[in-house]
Amino acid sequence: MIKGYFDDAKKEFVITDMYPAKPQSNYLWTEDTICVVDHFGNGYSICLRDGKWRDIELGERNVYIKDRKTGYNFSPNRNFNKEKFDLFECHVGLGYQTIFSENKGIRTEFTILVPNDYKATMYRVKITNISKEKKELDSFVNTVPKANLTVHSAQGEAFFDEKNNYICFCHNAFEYDAPYKYVYYKAEKQVFAYDTTKSSFIGTYNDSSNPIALEGDKLSCKDIDFVGDYMGVFQFRFDLEPGQVWENVFMCGVGESTEDCAKLSQYCTNGNFEKELIFQEKYNDSYLETFQVDSPDKIYNSQVNIWLKRQLSFGKTWGRMWGKGFRDVMQDITSFASFDPPLAKKRILYALKHIYENGNPIRMFEPTYLYPYNDGAIWIPSAILAYLYESGDRSILDEQLQFLPGNSLEKSVYDDGSFSYPTYKGTDYTTSVFDHVKRSIDYILSARGERGLVLFYGGDWNDSINAAGKEGKGESVWLSIATYKAVKEFEEILSLYGKEDLIPSYVEKREELRNCIIKNGFDTDHFLYGINDIGEKIGSDESEEAKIFLNPQSWAVLAGIFDEVRLKELMDVVEKRLICDFGYVQCTPSYTKGNKHIGRITHMMPGTYENGAVYNHGVAFKIVADCLLGKGDTAYQTYLKIRYDNPLNKNSVVEPYAITNMYFGPENRYRPGYSPASWITGTAGWLYRGLTEFLCGVIPTFNGLKIKPCFPSEWENVSVKRKFRKSIYNIKYVKSNEFKIVVDGNEYGDSVLPFGNREYDVIVYFN
Repeated sequence: MIKGYFDDAKKEFVITDMYPAKPQSNYLWTEDTICVVDHFGNGYSICLRDGKWRDIELGERNVYIKDRKTGYNFSPNRNFNKEKFDLFECHVGLGYQTIFSENKGIRTEFTILVPNDYKATMYRVKITNISKEKKELDSFVNTVPKANLTVHSAQGEAFFDEKNNYICFCHNAFEYDAPYKYVYYKAEKQVFAYDTTKSSFIGTYNDSSNPIALEGDKLSCKDIDFVGDYMGVFQFRFDLEPGQVWENVFMCGVGESTEDCAKLSQYCTNGNFEKELIFQEKYNDSYLETFQVDSPDKIYNSQVNIWLKRQLSFGKTWGRMWGKGFRDVMQDITSFASFDPPLAKKRILYALKHIYENGNPIRMFEPTYLYPYNDGAIWIPSAILAYLYESGDRSILDEQLQFLPGNSLEKSVYDDGSFSYPTYKGTDYTTSVFDHVKRSIDYILSARGERGLVLFYGGDWNDSINAAGKEGKGESVWLSIATYKAVKEFEEILSLYGKEDLIPSYVEKREELRNCIIKNGFDTDHFLYGINDIGEKIGSDESEEAKIFLNPQSWAVLAGIFDEVRLKELMDVVEKRLICDFGYVQCTPSYTKGNKHIGRITHMMPGTYENGAVYNHGVAFKIVADCLLGKGDTAYQTYLKIRYDNPLNKNSVVEPYAITNMYFGPENRYRPGYSPASWITGTAGWLYRGLTEFLCGVIPTFNGLKIKPCFPSEWENVSVKRKFRKSIYNIKYVKSNEFKIVVDGNEYGDSVLPFGNREYDVIVYFN
């Protein structure tokens, strides 16, 4: 377990362990730039333009301090030699990260952020003499830029621009079309000396723990060309009396020319750094205040009030970072609509332009990915409803949008590496958002196989079951259940849009689909995952491996396939067959043999990803399902199982401030319970909704907030502050023998709260 604590007053998580079992990752970002940092401040940065990535930095940002009297040197942010520092803390904030250290009477602060309007990273170094003696110091600060854009290193150079006080790295390659061929590395204070390559600073046979240049008096100050190991290093010389502070700001960014770099680098000032910190504080506060909870579980409060929103904010800006998966964008919209309705609308309108004329959305855009996954349509109604609930703005359904031209299947490619970067080109006509939604629902209802179930084609939510329907015969039970749920949601959209006359026909289609699901998708005591092209059942007790999957069971609850009694029986099966010490596995037993008629899931190591891991996206679905069945204790215990502080999973090394996409399952031979990667997951959005809308029971509807808590039995007093449209609700939950709602001192006879342009005091008595 990671050593540290949540500081909610400062909205920080403080890492106090200098060397945890795994470096702790953090993401800093704007609309077009991402900076990845570990708890030492190391990590890469990238920017996006016209749908194409451009690396800025390649991973190493280090500060070195040298005592000129003694010759002693160390790195205050990295501490390569694992010396006994008096203090080391990494403060993970919202939009910034600061590393504090104290060693040999020197206190260092190293803060990193991404400026809002520049494709760059900025860092500030503060060095304070906390000893009682004068310090004569040299400070060195380095980064590793992405300088060479092609293999032709002879076409690049690095030189110091003395006038503008920065190193310019340029790569003007022959017939290479790139907007940013230049990288600048700038310091605010005048540079004493500099280096431009690793070999010069670190040395040919040294490494970053003992740069050879620190053995001398001054860096080389040599410009260079035709190399492959560019590095930007600045040296500064100064003296500090006791209590005195030395402070400097650095900026590494990309530009289109030397003139552009000179202009952009002028932003590198301490005043602008402070402005960026203030911007991050105001921006993040704007979405944190929508929902605030005070429960008996302080970690729950920290995650719900701050950190799940932070991670979800990353998703709403970047999808899954390397591309905008249609399903991912839709799910994130559904989750963040509550704290940013205008952006939710913008994202909806942009995403729906990526639906083909036959109604099926593309799998991913920016870059384009043409593998024919077939689940895109089912995520649309919930995203539309989330926006309608929060905004009350039905006019979005009249907005006019293009389609992607053609039929999705004709455009598809069964190639796992089929990524491309075309410029968006839509149809030469537009239709309404409502028509886009209707076409998508009509498409998915028509994409049915011989058993009446929805076809797999390239796959559904489970990306790794990607070969079960290549011949156009395989059918997905999970996708059929999800379609049933989506049609229900579309019926509500029809009602809100004044199309009630269409509802009976969709109810009839939905019920016909339900009958097919029950007839052909149920297996002994649980739902199958699907049936492949050659008629093999996936997720059946007849199967040699993977006899049961989690998602079809939880989604049967989300969709309301059975009555409550049978749904509870279904989830009892989940508790018996899929539970482990650190969550619920996606399937069991894991595949151990490859099957070309199922897909890559069968080639994954047991207990990894969808093949028997605790895949937390699926666990978040289960938490919602538990709440829908009134099982608050089970939902809460499920949440605790996947939390970073689970005492039965001490070696997960997951970041406390971020949700991981998975833990290796108990069938993994080497590292059961280990978290290989966090942040990039749809879990954050579903978990946030599960803990706020369903556990706390503050559920947005078009007519107002519906109150239906499903707390664990040990909770007695909880309070929630929720902003909804122009209303503010101060909700106090009190455990009682009856369910009753009191609004502004008067008993209220409805579970849907009134709303208006004012503040309400609400007491909810729950049992």
